[in-house]
This record gives sequence, structure tokens and C-alpha cells, in this order.
Amino acid sequence: MLQRIQTVYLFLVFVFAILFVMLPIANLVPEDPFVSLQLSKYPVFFDAHEGLTGRWMALLLVILFFMAILLTIATSFYYRKRLVQIKLGKYNMLIHAAMILVSFFMIDSIRTQLEQYEVSYGPGLFFPIISLLFILLANRAIRKDENLVRAADRIR
Repeated sequence: MLQRIQTVYLFLVFVFAILFVMLPIANLVPEDPFVSLQLSKYPVFFDAHEGLTGRWMALLLVILFFMAILLTIATSFYYRKRLVQIKLGKYNMLIHAAMILVSFFMIDSIRTQLEQYEVSYGPGLFFPIISLLFILLANRAIRKDENLVRAADRIR
């Protein structure tokens, strides 16, 4: 249902996941046409820097991104099954944590391979962390609704 606060939280998770893909997750300081690593354009980045390994990590991030998007959408449509929503939220938190870990490992790998560049974190890297917090808030609100329904059932 759209009037529930957890749906708003899940919508924000969806928006931040899209921003994670669109904004750069790493920036390289010497300016050239391919200075930023964006997940939506990762093949261009790896083709521009030949001999750079770690393309599989970027592909894994894309797969995790699509899993996170699908879980977020599925979670918002299971509004009548709150316990399933909570489980899907936990899986979504696990996927977001994996996205964060793989992102940091990929950037660290790029940093060690491209020593002539100074690699810094981009703004897109922090969106999975924010999404993780909103998933936690959504699960908390879902659990609160479940407790309210159980209390009402006890009274009957």
C-alpha cells in the first residue's frame, strides 16, 4: 500500500540504487576522458585502461544491483504478507552489504593496478550505505505493523 511509511522507505531504496548505478563510484585524479568509474559504463572504463583486471567485480556489482532492485520491488508488493516482507528485507540488506564490500574491493584493486592515478571514492559509492539504512527503517516499520496486527488479533 502506498500510504504506509515502509513503502516510502522502499521507494527511496529504489531511487538510491538507481543513483548508485548512474553516479561514479570511483574517480581518477589525472584528467582524461575516462576519469570516473560508473557502474552503468563499466565496459568503457575497463576498455580505456587496457590490462586492468577486475571486470568480473563490476559485472558482479551489476548482478547484485538487479537483485537488489527486484527484491525492493517484490518487498513493496508483498504488503499483505508482512513476515515475507521482513525476510525479503533481510535478504535485501545482505545484498546491499555485498554490494558495498564488492565496491570497496574493486576500487582497492583498481587503486593497486593504476598506481599512476590517484583513485578516490565517488559519490555513488555511499548510496548503498544509505539504502541499507532505509531498508532497516522499512523492516522496523513492517515489524511494528505486524506487532500491531497481532495485538489486535489477541484482543478479538
